[in-house]
Amino acid sequence: MFINRHLTKNFGYFKKLGLKGPKPVIIFGNLLDLLFVSKPDLEVKRMKQFGAIYGIFEGSRPIIQVGDPEIIKQILVEDFRMFNTKVRIANVGHPIVDRMLVAVRGKQWRRMRAAIQPAFTTARTRRHYPLVRQCVDQQLVSVLEGYAREGRPCELKRTFGCFSLSVINRSAFGIATDPYSQPRHPFVRTAWPLIVLPVWKLLALQVLSGRLLKAFGLRSIFNEKTIDNICDNLKGVLKAREHLVANSIDFLGVFMRSKLGPNEPEPNDDIEGENCLEMKAKTFDNNMSDNKKLTEEEILAQGFFIYFTAFDQISNVLSFCVYELALNPDAQHRLYEEIAAAVDADGEIGYDELCRLPLLDAVISETQRLHGGPVKYRRIPGREFPLGQTGIVVPKGQPIEILVYAIHHSEEYFPNACQFIPDRFLPENRRNIKPYTFMPFSAGPRVCVGMAFALMELKLALVHVLRRFRFAVHKDTKVPPIVKTHPVMKAPKTMYLSVEARD
Repeated sequence: MFINRHLTKNFGYFKKLGLKGPKPVIIFGNLLDLLFVSKPDLEVKRMKQFGAIYGIFEGSRPIIQVGDPEIIKQILVEDFRMFNTKVRIANVGHPIVDRMLVAVRGKQWRRMRAAIQPAFTTARTRRHYPLVRQCVDQQLVSVLEGYAREGRPCELKRTFGCFSLSVINRSAFGIATDPYSQPRHPFVRTAWPLIVLPVWKLLALQVLSGRLLKAFGLRSIFNEKTIDNICDNLKGVLKAREHLVANSIDFLGVFMRSKLGPNEPEPNDDIEGENCLEMKAKTFDNNMSDNKKLTEEEILAQGFFIYFTAFDQISNVLSFCVYELALNPDAQHRLYEEIAAAVDADGEIGYDELCRLPLLDAVISETQRLHGGPVKYRRIPGREFPLGQTGIVVPKGQPIEILVYAIHHSEEYFPNACQFIPDRFLPENRRNIKPYTFMPFSAGPRVCVGMAFALMELKLALVHVLRRFRFAVHKDTKVPPIVKTHPVMKAPKTMYLSVEARD
């Protein structure tokens, strides 16, 4: 009786706040639902049932769910400095995962963002353009030609996964790989185990105590051995290039130029009281951090995060994008015509011209709305936080999750939300989209630092793939697509399409 009372003592928390939510069960809270319904579908269902603000439990820990655009603006933009607490989905930390840019807050985030930002400027993205173009032509197009020639159905996730892996190895680490023909390369074989994120592990990380997790060797949703292997690979690159980073354009080279010297003290990022919350705006706008140095562990953490997201998320978006175009041949034909009119006599297109293709941009945006990005963003306030005009005051340290996927699938903001309608993102219609209802790269000061690079890679790949090939539904194509039981995002399991070379 005492144990039951102890484990359920928080279950009246949301009732006191006046919030609805699904009924929790002892030990697991609302986490068991993930065993029966995919996370994306679960979030859509819950927001329809409980409204734009409700509460769930991870074990006995309450998490406020927010799908109101005005409150989202307040969290991500107006009061973003208030959310200075490290975000951790597990009850125990990991030295690499906890140092990724998306996980840190406050002074540490400002210092790290200032050091990392130069890797993703427009000028540097332009310099990566020919490298990405080379990966498209020599690898992606070559593989698709084989499928078209042999009449075999193309498995999209592996095809685009190999391409995105090749790009990130080249652009992020300066390593030339061909994942299609070199599956045992150290920077290739570690990628596929990385995207296996079992739901049972998420449940354990959020339910078990830190002491038990340490005893079982569980510190991250990612496979621990895979993290170690990737970091060992990156350490080898760092060591080999200690004196060769001055002119390198890859991301790791930029990070290495910000590395602490052997006699430099480690940055002191301790945040006490309200100091971080009261920093002046000009400090952020003009000089995010005077100390733009990174420790080696922080460099490894950013390398690991880029390796994971650029590999998995880019390949997901490309797979879903081509899949939707195959199911919507009229949209595919319109996009082909836009591309054909934009390329030169040699079939090439420049960076600026690539950025000025409205239908291409709309197709990618609609794919991201339907299928892309994390299902939710988590934020934790560093002090009491008034939740919009609701009258609810969120206590310091109370996690809040922004329901990105559910908002993207809301009929209120996107009529016929389950349909692929790229025209809603054309310039003449985009102004009708309510702010903070479309957030594939987050929003505000913490918007994804690699957004411009990711869009360049997506657009360049699609231009040259759709210019050369036509995609169609195959007898093995599943409608709707089969997706993995994934704890973080929507991810395709297997997706097959027919590929036909254009004349």
